[in-house]
Amino acid sequence: MSFEVGPVQGASVSHLTPRSTPAEPVQEGAFAKVYDLAKVRRGAPDVPMAVWDEVDRAAQVAADLDAAGRSVRFTASDDGGRVRAELVDATGKVLRPISLGEVVAIGTTEPPTAA
Repeated sequence: MSFEVGPVQGASVSHLTPRSTPAEPVQEGAFAKVYDLAKVRRGAPDVPMAVWDEVDRAAQVAADLDAAGRSVRFTASDDGGRVRAELVDATGKVLRPISLGEVVAIGTTEPPTAA
């Protein structure tokens, strides 16, 4: 099994303003708390804004790679073994293998970890 990471569309939430949580508990006689029923029904947790910031950064890195005619291809062995990552060009030609630690560090100033 393999797949390529190309441009991410619609993943950004930077245009949204974070919802604030009430600082004070609702007192008796006050308005009822409002629930997002669709979110509750599908069991979706509140996602911290820091996570959405990471999604935005990942989308930007994918867009930068796409603009350079590159993408990252992930391949998992059929026997459930290790996942491999490769930097490929627009034709699918492998330019070089990439460690998973390096993939995680793309777009940061941190050195790759031993992943």
